[in-house]
Amino acid sequence: MIIELNPLDTLFFRDGKPFTMGEETWADGIFPPPPSVIYGALRTAWFAENGGIEKANTEQDPTNNLKINGIYYKYGDKICLPLPLDYVKEKDSEDSEVFVLNPFENPAGSLSNCPTKLLLKSHDNKELENLANGLIQYDKFIKYLTGELESFFADDISEDIFAEPKIGIGRDNCTRTSDESKLYRVGMRRIKNLSFIVDFDFLTLPGSGLMRLGGEGKAVSYQTINVFLEKPKLQSAKFKLYFSTPVFFQNGWLPGWLMENPETKKISGIYEGLELELLAAIIGKPIFIGGFDMKNKTPKPMRKVVPAGSVYYFELKNGDLNKVVDLFHAKSISEFGTKKEGFGISFVGVFK
Repeated sequence: MIIELNPLDTLFFRDGKPFTMGEETWADGIFPPPPSVIYGALRTAWFAENGGIEKANTEQDPTNNLKINGIYYKYGDKICLPLPLDYVKEKDSEDSEVFVLNPFENPAGSLSNCPTKLLLKSHDNKELENLANGLIQYDKFIKYLTGELESFFADDISEDIFAEPKIGIGRDNCTRTSDESKLYRVGMRRIKNLSFIVDFDFLTLPGSGLMRLGGEGKAVSYQTINVFLEKPKLQSAKFKLYFSTPVFFQNGWLPGWLMENPETKKISGIYEGLELELLAAIIGKPIFIGGFDMKNKTPKPMRKVVPAGSVYYFELKNGDLNKVVDLFHAKSISEFGTKKEGFGISFVGVFK
């Protein structure tokens, strides 16, 4: 089932920092929301429609099998994804034209915080930077995956996300009056020209309706839509994985199945029978995601997460090339049991 979520009010998505009224006065927000927020909203919407909330988080929970296959954005009338981080723009440029970085052999003696065979750079060695809040339209994204898109003008949604902070004060539960020293401020955001597209299985909602999303349970409308998501053909043993959603890995920025050989300094490993070597990676600043375990009534561990848009370059050393697309394209490879929530959804592309 694929639905489109349209905000009807301001939205707030908590970051990983602790917030307690009386100790902190500012609750920061992040955008876009983590997949777990959308996952929880879908489950809540199902219970609101069908009842049976007493079964939530038990073995009889009807939503236990819910799986998010993909999260996209609709900007204007175009389906989009977060801009891959191997697209950069000229530093301090006022337009949104971006250029793809090219891999090259890591020369002996070079300085890099990533001990891999390849490094990434532009062809003209200009001073560059990433485009914050950049999106790539899906038709261009397919060309990116097939290596046919060197440069283009990305969509910059910065001017369509407006900060609307909300100021409030805590209330005493006994007197129902304002509580001293509990003034707080919440970083709400108003979103225009942008909606969320969610592809999920093993849960059925009505064709349209309302649901709550994010902090304070603000309303969004939803409706089912039909979109076709193309699958690329891989023709090279060298490929890259682009992550459309944040991804949990056991070793910070590295998957648990990859290890560095202390003698050769190569980073390699085996995933579902495929022997892979990591050649390069371009990742963004880590974000912190925790949450609350409703079943055990305890906070979830706070972990660093590789952000959406990050790209990992691999070489298949041994295994079936066709299996690469089957295992990685539009599939989650997130760890810590977060696959079904929509974390770590990767797409396979080629590079030259």
